[in-house]
Amino acid sequence: MNRIDEKILELMKGNARISMQALGKAIGISRVAARKHVKKLERDGIIRGYNTCIYRDEEITMFIDIVTMPDKYDDVLKKLSYMSAYIRQIFRTTKPYHIHIVAVSDCVSSLKYLTRMIQKECGSDIAEIHCHAVKEVIKDVYGKVDKYGQKSVSDGSGSNGTD
Repeated sequence: MNRIDEKILELMKGNARISMQALGKAIGISRVAARKHVKKLERDGIIRGYNTCIYRDEEITMFIDIVTMPDKYDDVLKKLSYMSAYIRQIFRTTKPYHIHIVAVSDCVSSLKYLTRMIQKECGSDIAEIHCHAVKEVIKDVYGKVDKYGQKSVSDGSGSNGTD
């Protein structure tokens, strides 16, 4: 990856819908050259997709932290990967046998149900499970939230989306 690729990624991080013409102009290359760079970044797996950040007032995010029994780690990961649409992300962490889950729903009862289902499906394989609802988002570079007013560099303009 070169300097041009880095600039392209920085600009696209804040606006994935930027036109190839605007992208090229911002970094001093042609529209065609910008398109070639973006295609290469996609082929190389550096750009893995384009997402839309949707903000919903009623959306509830919950973090679920699980520590499994040592010999059951992979079994629990497999079960979790097939579970509920409420699970957005599953992470392996550096803590031994630890799994971090991000779950989202528009109602608390759905997240409580998810937790009960995890306990039911994986109960004896789990040493610890802790659930915490997100009370407030302090910083989210994708949703351009920054409670303390730090300038975001994600859109390349320094704007944090609050202007």
